[in-house]
Amino acid sequence: MATPTVTATAVTTGGSTASANPSVLLPATVNVGDLLIGLIRKDNEATMTWPAGWTKIVGDASDTADDQTSCAWKIADGTEGGTSITITTGVSGKYAALSYAIGGADSIEVSSLAIGSSTTPDPPAITPAAGSQDYLILWMGGWQGEQTSPPAAAPTNYTNLIGSNSGTAGATATNCRVASARRAVTGTTENPGTLTISVSDAWTAFTIAVWKQPPPTQLPFFTKSQNWRWL
Repeated sequence: MATPTVTATAVTTGGSTASANPSVLLPATVNVGDLLIGLIRKDNEATMTWPAGWTKIVGDASDTADDQTSCAWKIADGTEGGTSITITTGVSGKYAALSYAIGGADSIEVSSLAIGSSTTPDPPAITPAAGSQDYLILWMGGWQGEQTSPPAAAPTNYTNLIGSNSGTAGATATNCRVASARRAVTGTTENPGTLTISVSDAWTAFTIAVWKQPPPTQLPFFTKSQNWRWL
């Protein structure tokens, strides 16, 4: 199967204004059947509820900064391009978010979470249950603070680094950043490695694999006119 490809991405600006129900921008171009992924980090520990149709795969992960990181996905119906979704939290806070639309994918798996405090967020390796496939791998992470956004360089072997941030207003601890990069690989396991951020702080990082399920195996079809004989 071919490796899935990114149709478009979006980063959310405006997260510098505290909100209990942050708005996450979706990519401008979304095709029917695209796999949509959203990532958000918020500067408090409020539970995040995604809209109907979205499946949460990272559930409000809290790190040593007491920020929350959440991630969810859905298969697009084609009406989502250039729109936004609202994440319900009930507690006001600043946030940063980004999103993907990915073509040629219908399956997704997420690694375990890595949580730390340093300049080198490092998501765990992922070994998807689907075995050897053509995968699109996403490096995903978020951290507290006012670091350069997006970071200066993608992790080794990764490209197309994107990032969003809540700005620099108010106390440093009230601000946050998210970032992601991608790589196409064929195999069974991928360990993305670290990304370097400009100032050490608390972070959460994880790895996502997306792929297209192969079609079911087709058994041979024989007509009644075909004769068989054991040799």
